Amino acid sequence: MAQEAGVKKLVLTHVGPHLSEHGPMEKGIGDIEEIYDGEILFSEELMRIYV
Repeated sequence: MAQEAGVKKLVLTHVGPHLSEHGPMEKGIGDIEEIYDGEILFSEELMRIYV
């Protein structure tokens, strides 16, 4: 959906404990990169993103 909409930055939120470890996180990013060309970020506690 983000790719089709032309979104430049994708921010992943509400990441559960199963993705907080490095192995699953890299796999998740790799899976998304196969279908999305923009920047991918994992949100962090108190993170601010200016639009």
